[in-house]
Amino acid sequence: MSVVQATEGTLARRNLADRLAAVGIEASTDAGSFYPTPLGVLIGLPSLVGRGLASRTFEVPVLVVSGDPLNDELVVDRVLVVADAVALALSTNSYAPSSWRSSSNAEPLPAFELTVTVTIEEEA
Repeated sequence: MSVVQATEGTLARRNLADRLAAVGIEASTDAGSFYPTPLGVLIGLPSLVGRGLASRTFEVPVLVVSGDPLNDELVVDRVLVVADAVALALSTNSYAPSSWRSSSNAEPLPAFELTVTVTIEEEA
Protein backbone atom coordinates (compact mmCIF):
# COMPACT_ATOMS: atom_id res chain seq x y z
CA MET A 1 0.00 0.00 0.00
CA SER A 2 1.31 3.44 -0.88
CA VAL A 3 0.95 6.48 1.32
CA VAL A 4 0.12 9.77 -0.35
CA GLN A 5 2.14 12.60 1.13
CA ALA A 6 0.32 15.91 1.63
CA THR A 7 1.26 18.66 -0.80
CA GLU A 8 2.56 22.00 0.41
CA GLY A 9 -0.79 23.57 -0.54
CA THR A 10 -2.62 21.14 1.72
CA LEU A 11 -0.10 21.80 4.47
CA ALA A 12 -0.77 25.55 4.10
CA ARG A 13 -4.50 24.97 4.66
CA ARG A 14 -3.78 22.71 7.64
CA ASN A 15 -1.48 25.36 9.07
CA LEU A 16 -4.30 27.90 9.01
CA ALA A 17 -6.81 25.45 10.50
CA ASP A 18 -4.36 24.62 13.30
CA ARG A 19 -3.68 28.30 14.05
CA LEU A 20 -7.40 29.01 14.26
CA ALA A 21 -8.05 25.93 16.42
CA ALA A 22 -5.30 27.06 18.81
CA VAL A 23 -7.39 30.13 19.66
CA GLY A 24 -10.70 28.28 19.75
CA ILE A 25 -12.01 29.13 16.27
CA GLU A 26 -13.44 26.15 14.40
CA ALA A 27 -12.80 26.31 10.66
CA SER A 28 -13.67 23.99 7.79
CA THR A 29 -11.65 23.12 4.71
CA ASP A 30 -14.57 21.13 3.23
CA ALA A 31 -16.69 23.49 1.14
CA GLY A 32 -18.97 20.57 0.23
CA SER A 33 -20.16 19.99 3.78
CA PHE A 34 -19.81 23.57 5.03
CA TYR A 35 -22.88 25.56 5.94
CA PRO A 36 -22.70 28.43 8.37
CA THR A 37 -25.18 28.22 11.23
CA PRO A 38 -25.42 31.06 12.13
CA LEU A 39 -21.91 31.74 10.86
CA GLY A 40 -18.78 29.80 10.02
CA VAL A 41 -15.18 30.04 8.89
CA LEU A 42 -14.14 28.39 5.62
CA ILE A 43 -10.53 27.97 4.48
CA GLY A 44 -10.37 28.14 0.69
CA LEU A 45 -7.97 26.77 -1.89
CA PRO A 46 -4.38 28.05 -1.95
CA SER A 47 -2.77 30.06 -4.74
CA LEU A 48 0.96 29.52 -5.20
CA VAL A 49 2.58 32.96 -5.23
CA GLY A 50 6.25 32.20 -4.68
CA ARG A 51 8.95 29.55 -4.50
CA GLY A 52 12.10 29.61 -2.44
CA LEU A 53 15.01 27.19 -2.48
CA ALA A 54 13.24 25.00 0.07
CA SER A 55 9.84 26.64 0.52
CA ARG A 56 6.63 27.59 -1.17
CA THR A 57 4.48 30.62 -0.42
CA PHE A 58 0.72 30.57 -0.83
CA GLU A 59 -2.10 33.05 -0.53
CA VAL A 60 -5.14 31.36 0.96
CA PRO A 61 -8.63 32.89 1.15
CA VAL A 62 -10.37 32.54 4.50
CA LEU A 63 -14.06 33.41 4.57
CA VAL A 64 -16.19 34.30 7.56
CA VAL A 65 -19.63 33.43 6.19
CA SER A 66 -22.98 34.41 7.65
CA GLY A 67 -25.99 32.13 7.29
CA ASP A 68 -28.16 35.17 8.02
CA PRO A 69 -28.54 38.26 5.84
CA LEU A 70 -26.49 41.22 7.00
CA ASN A 71 -29.50 43.51 7.35
CA ASP A 72 -29.33 43.94 11.11
CA GLU A 73 -26.61 45.65 13.11
CA LEU A 74 -26.40 42.78 15.63
CA VAL A 75 -25.83 40.23 12.84
CA VAL A 76 -23.17 42.43 11.23
CA ASP A 77 -21.45 42.89 14.59
CA ARG A 78 -21.48 39.13 15.23
CA VAL A 79 -19.74 38.49 11.90
CA LEU A 80 -17.24 41.33 12.38
CA VAL A 81 -16.24 40.05 15.83
CA VAL A 82 -15.32 36.69 14.30
CA ALA A 83 -13.59 38.34 11.30
CA ASP A 84 -11.48 40.41 13.71
CA ALA A 85 -10.59 37.30 15.75
CA VAL A 86 -9.63 35.37 12.59
CA ALA A 87 -7.51 38.29 11.34
CA LEU A 88 -5.71 38.48 14.68
CA ALA A 89 -5.12 34.71 14.86
CA LEU A 90 -3.78 34.58 11.29
CA SER A 91 -1.72 37.79 11.54
CA THR A 92 -3.39 39.49 8.63
CA ASN A 93 -4.29 43.17 8.62
CA SER A 94 -7.35 43.34 6.39
CA TYR A 95 -10.58 41.78 5.26
CA ALA A 96 -13.26 42.86 2.81
CA PRO A 97 -16.95 42.18 2.20
CA SER A 98 -17.51 39.24 -0.10
CA SER A 99 -19.98 36.44 -0.69
CA TRP A 100 -19.92 32.67 -0.77
CA ARG A 101 -22.08 30.33 -2.83
CA SER A 102 -22.58 26.80 -1.50
CA SER A 103 -23.70 25.40 -4.87
CA SER A 104 -24.62 26.58 -8.33
CA ASN A 105 -28.31 26.70 -7.38
CA ALA A 106 -28.01 28.54 -4.07
CA GLU A 107 -28.14 32.25 -3.43
CA PRO A 108 -24.77 33.60 -2.32
CA LEU A 109 -24.33 34.13 1.41
CA PRO A 110 -22.74 37.30 2.81
CA ALA A 111 -19.16 36.93 3.95
CA PHE A 112 -15.96 38.73 4.81
CA GLU A 113 -12.83 37.48 3.03
CA LEU A 114 -9.31 37.54 4.38
CA THR A 115 -6.31 36.70 2.21
CA VAL A 116 -3.61 35.05 4.30
CA THR A 117 -0.02 34.48 3.18
CA VAL A 118 1.51 31.18 4.32
CA THR A 119 5.04 29.93 3.67
CA ILE A 120 5.62 26.19 3.95
CA GLU A 121 9.09 24.73 4.20
CA GLU A 122 9.64 21.77 1.87
CA GLU A 123 10.75 18.56 3.47
CA ALA A 124 14.18 17.26 2.49
